[in-house]
Amino acid sequence: MRQGCRLNDLKETNAAVVGDILGRSFADDPVNDWIFTNVKGKATYFAQVAKKKYQPEGFGHVDTEQRGASMWLPPGVSKEIPILKSLDIAAGMIRNGGFKSLVRGMKFDVGMESRKLTVPFFYLFAIGTTPEARGHGVGGKLMEAGLKLVDSHAMPAYLESSKPSNITFYRRYGFEVIEEFSPTAGCPPLWLMWREANPGVQ
Repeated sequence: MRQGCRLNDLKETNAAVVGDILGRSFADDPVNDWIFTNVKGKATYFAQVAKKKYQPEGFGHVDTEQRGASMWLPPGVSKEIPILKSLDIAAGMIRNGGFKSLVRGMKFDVGMESRKLTVPFFYLFAIGTTPEARGHGVGGKLMEAGLKLVDSHAMPAYLESSKPSNITFYRRYGFEVIEEFSPTAGCPPLWLMWREANPGVQ
């Protein structure tokens, strides 16, 4: 890793810290702006899904200086959270963004169901660095750490980029756009990106 960038395991990091990092990382993200409307709503959401899904069932990394974080799921693990376990997530969305936030989030999820993939893959749900940390290699180290595990299993990976300016970054690590897609009316587009299994891994 580059000097000055060390990573902790997602499972060993307080979920509220993860939420704060990713909330600030996605502060200017078009799709998240459309759903959550404000940074507090984003931070609350990321903290809750980290605690309920990505820490117990997935994996990821957090910069020791709290400048960036990532959350992944391995093949075969659904990103869906059962309704009874997501009531507080819905309440947080309403509290921070009103009923509009919850309705938009539900419409988004329904729209994404039409693009559910049936082949096994590693899923990169979120990766981001805080505004002040951009350009310092933190995002690259987070990506490299995640892909190290992906490649050790010789598996493909998938993500949904919600910001067009990030596509170049993802392409640097082998991801390619397979579709531009808007999940529901009024929602900004997503760029669905796929990375083939690393052919150099045996």
